Amino acid sequence: MTVEGCGKIIKYAMIIANFIILVCGVAVFSVGVWILADKSYMERLIGSSMYVSSAAILIASGVIVVIISFLGCMGAYKEVKCMLIAFFVILFIIFIIMLVGGILGYVFRDEVDEKMKEEMLESIPLYGNDSTVTETWDRVQQNMKCCGLKTEGVNRPYLIWKRNSLFEGSAQKVPDSCCMSDKTETCRKTPDDENSYANVDCYEKADMFVKDHALIIGGVGVGIACVLILGMVLSCALTMMIRK
Repeated sequence: MTVEGCGKIIKYAMIIANFIILVCGVAVFSVGVWILADKSYMERLIGSSMYVSSAAILIASGVIVVIISFLGCMGAYKEVKCMLIAFFVILFIIFIIMLVGGILGYVFRDEVDEKMKEEMLESIPLYGNDSTVTETWDRVQQNMKCCGLKTEGVNRPYLIWKRNSLFEGSAQKVPDSCCMSDKTETCRKTPDDENSYANVDCYEKADMFVKDHALIIGGVGVGIACVLILGMVLSCALTMMIRK
């Protein structure tokens, strides 16, 4: 015996809700891939794996949400109780993951500052000796158009490179990645605003980038969690109305 009256309304509302959930799942997956692909190399300077881990969680959650949305649609269309119950349980688990992930995104956004600056300062002497640190700094400086960072006793960002043995007392004052591509020769010996990014602080640039991305992660997580509530409510209501 199939549902009638209000039951039919809930049934089709659930099918529509699952389509929305499907779209949200694709969106979550896309955001995760974008964050992972866009400057994931910064993990070494951030000093925390949470940035990349949160993107991986978004990707996995997005895939699961897309698959589960089909289960919900089939359960509603065929009016199969066991499918609807399974849909509710899995959706509830994803809801908790997305909600916690969203909250962690906001928490991470507020706590990244000092940790990242410490990691950046500690990595300066390792440049040229550690391939991962060297590649990370070069990519950060090239892509963010910055050079070094300010700290106590260092009022111009590029001067921090004096703390690295490669540049201390050497004719070359900064890594090539600090230089504008067509002015590398002059930049190496006398970096200034005309030939380099000597006065642009990489910490300030990276801090702004990470906070903006963490805000996106948090917003997406909490936003999708709210959408999932609708799916859970409708699945419960439809399950109770199915008599067979």
